Amino acid sequence: MVALAQAVLDAAPGSTRGEGADRHRASSGGRAPGGDAARQAGAPTLAPATPGEIVSRLAQRHAALGVTRDEYDLFERHLGEAFAVALGPDFTAEVADAWAAVYRQARDEMAATVEAIYRQADLEPGDEWREALVTELRVEAEDVVAITLVSADSEALPRYRAGQFASVQVRLADGARQIRQYSLRGGPDEQWRISARLLLGEPPAPDGEVSSHLMGELQVGDVVSVSPPIGSLTIDDLDDAPLLFVSAGIGCTPVLGMLDHLARSEPDRVVTALHFERTPERHAHRVELEALVASMPNATLRVSYTQGSLSALSALAEASIDGPGVYLDPIDLARVDLTASHRVFLCGPVPFMAIARAALIGHGVDAERVHYFVFGPDDGSVTGADTGQGGLG
Repeated sequence: MVALAQAVLDAAPGSTRGEGADRHRASSGGRAPGGDAARQAGAPTLAPATPGEIVSRLAQRHAALGVTRDEYDLFERHLGEAFAVALGPDFTAEVADAWAAVYRQARDEMAATVEAIYRQADLEPGDEWREALVTELRVEAEDVVAITLVSADSEALPRYRAGQFASVQVRLADGARQIRQYSLRGGPDEQWRISARLLLGEPPAPDGEVSSHLMGELQVGDVVSVSPPIGSLTIDDLDDAPLLFVSAGIGCTPVLGMLDHLARSEPDRVVTALHFERTPERHAHRVELEALVASMPNATLRVSYTQGSLSALSALAEASIDGPGVYLDPIDLARVDLTASHRVFLCGPVPFMAIARAALIGHGVDAERVHYFVFGPDDGSVTGADTGQGGLG
């Protein structure tokens, strides 16, 4: 049942919805469905360790998309028809009945969990979308835009907790409505702040649809639709252990939200932040990151650029941030004062996090204290790094 929840239900909502493109198009932009673009531009979620966490993680994503029980039923019908075509005579009545029974068990658990999220947020299922006004667009790096949103009506946008994300729905030039999910960052005011990195397609694939729209077409004064904040991994739920943040590329965004919370609520917390980027020109939110760390007397920031001259912190392969390769050599962690009690947060490309997690565990950090955000579907590669399972590219 859990495998079905992970592999089937993760792809289901959106693929049969009347609001626009299929789920893959809504997740992957110009790249292959479920590929790097989904990981870099989708919703940040805590990778699961148990079946219950798998269901919870997927339910949070589905709630952020406004999925209802009826849509799970609709997907069952469409998927059953697809199986019948693909399997032909092998899709017997017995096979169909067995598959339907397993699917419905997973569906019922998933739908109940999503509905519980709606109730907790005081929302009617499928009726969570509201309008937000774009008040500021700021180029943060050569391929990153920072967007500030406020409520488009008299009711303020919901407050969010550091580590949460929200869905943003935009209408493209061809009329299609597309949904992406972004980390929320910034202070506890009535504004939401998100950031998007332009996803360059690998020829002949085009660039990402939504990231291209946000970078090149979105204007101050435009209105987008947003969901309520979603996500169960929040910094205020944890103990007071020393913290280590390890991020790469646009993976800095959930880290910024957590650092902002700590700077306001626990400024004396012991924190180390390691960030990896290709070049200074691609380093989004550098000034903000430096200012947050500087405001905390027990916080340390170390930045490594992987192209050009190598920093003293790493021997990362050139151009490896967004693709397969060696990302974080364990020897680098000798420069960090790690303890078994450290709580670690990773955010970046899956191969980067896989190597980083294995290195951290190798240096004595408890695996249960290493958390990671995945931008999009999680295929298990991160936790597979220290067990010999899963891939790095």
